[in-house]
Amino acid sequence: SPLIARRSSSSRTSRLASFMLGRVTAALVAGGALVLGALNRAGVEIVTHIGRCAGIGDAPFALDDPAALAAQAEALLNQSEGFALLDGSVEEPMKAAIRAAGAEGDSVGGVLETAILGLPAGVGEPSIPAVKGIEFGSGFGFADQKGSEANDAFRMQGERIVTATNHNAGLNGGISNGMPVVFRTAVKPTPSIYKTQDTVDYMAKKDAELSIQGRHDPCIVPRAVPCVEAAVAVAVYDALLARRKETR
Repeated sequence: SPLIARRSSSSRTSRLASFMLGRVTAALVAGGALVLGALNRAGVEIVTHIGRCAGIGDAPFALDDPAALAAQAEALLNQSEGFALLDGSVEEPMKAAIRAAGAEGDSVGGVLETAILGLPAGVGEPSIPAVKGIEFGSGFGFADQKGSEANDAFRMQGERIVTATNHNAGLNGGISNGMPVVFRTAVKPTPSIYKTQDTVDYMAKKDAELSIQGRHDPCIVPRAVPCVEAAVAVAVYDALLARRKETR
């Protein structure tokens, strides 16, 4: 179901506000519903559950068991009401924690876990090799915080508007607010290792063992630094060009 954001009472510009309001998520969900139908007909399913909310966790997706994961996805798709959860017993504790925060005039966060099933091999475009995660500011730490802890208070610094803290890493609703943008990138271990690993002989269509020879780095994190900086440079420059066009 659509996650409709509460209308903001802020007096910011209409352009920025439009990104914060519910009509953006409503349009996104409406467009996504059309695409989901096409994906379903192609045999692709996308399902999401609440992995954690208000510090209360749901059962995780069965990453290493495709059959179990398919059963979990089917259960979620057949849910007609209530929270999107794999373990229904945690719904009431979640609701109670949400109500408690609301009663205190506060709010809570959480983590959503999404699975895509039926996606054929070979779909997508190359990204920075080995990067498997990225978080901005407090990142996943927000999931266990309350709104009063996560929010960055705005204040004046001379003629500039700044924030007293920078938990959100210079971004509000995906738009820079003038504070430094800070993010962390998770780089997985180098997959080419000398230890014998299980694999598949594609030509023979049978299981096999793989033993990598030659020189391979046990860590590529240091070499990933310029790659991340280059990718960020391209993205930031593209955003600045787009902003320049909008303000002409």
